[in-house]
Amino acid sequence: MASFLKGIMNKLGGGRSNRAPFIHLGAFGKHPGWDDHIDDLGLDSPQLINAKRVFYVQGMSGNIDSGAWDHLSDDDQLKQFRHVFAWRVGDDLIIGRLWSSSDGKGRKRYPMIVAAHCGGLPMPWAFAHILPMLEKVEAQCIAATTASTVRSIIDRSREELRSLVPARDGARDGEDSSVLPSPLATLATRPEMGSELKGLLAILYQVERELAPFRPHSKSDRSMQIAPRHLRVPACAPTADEAMLLWLRFMLTQLDPNTPLCVIDPLDEQFVDLIVGEPTPTQLFCVRASARKIPLTTEIPYNLDAEFISRSKGLIASAH
Repeated sequence: MASFLKGIMNKLGGGRSNRAPFIHLGAFGKHPGWDDHIDDLGLDSPQLINAKRVFYVQGMSGNIDSGAWDHLSDDDQLKQFRHVFAWRVGDDLIIGRLWSSSDGKGRKRYPMIVAAHCGGLPMPWAFAHILPMLEKVEAQCIAATTASTVRSIIDRSREELRSLVPARDGARDGEDSSVLPSPLATLATRPEMGSELKGLLAILYQVERELAPFRPHSKSDRSMQIAPRHLRVPACAPTADEAMLLWLRFMLTQLDPNTPLCVIDPLDEQFVDLIVGEPTPTQLFCVRASARKIPLTTEIPYNLDAEFISRSKGLIASAH
């Protein structure tokens, strides 16, 4: 599936260096302006169509129809949909926002989702400009009562986002991530990682043990589908854009660069969920599961051997 997704991404012109910056904006889900699911709005790229399939048709429906979220106790369940997410596949990035909503008949089980697909743009620029726009779109859609108003909001917001996109050379000017501190060094300074970096060591152990098929130079047969993996980690940043950028950059230092990576930030919580590989309903169960139901990787009491600890601390020290 990863190779299939990469192929889709490359159909629009290959990697970031071979095409001009662009943004698409679309929406799907539930809104009172429609008696059932929203008619697709602005899903004019294969990536946005695929995002709806993965996150909504399969992910949301899979957990709702199976009753997976209904079986959670009050303490084990997040009370509402209120999330932002980023899904990176190849050189393309989809940034989205979802919130609790209903259709015109008052059914409230599904969220509304608005998502932007962009390429040819550095991740810091994309997060800094797209997330505020999605927040504004949410507020306007909640206030809207008709389908026509929602369509106008999406169309207007898409054009506004596109007006902000820098020219090809301008995008490249902001692309150099070498000016940013090493994500591993940043994580090592965070108090969430605990005494003697026990939390960070647990994350590195999880990456080495559970994500081995996705690692660079892995001997796994990449022509075969590899089951996706999920990790829950502390946000380690004061804002959602900083948290998602930090964890995406960290995972890119650990995994093959063509690995699909998704980070989901529940805005009322202090953790983020990382999904490596294409998300399935099993991984997306995390969207409504509290930290009591799915603990953070930093809280798992792994029995780490001395060789792993020494090697990992050396890696952390070299990142500074």
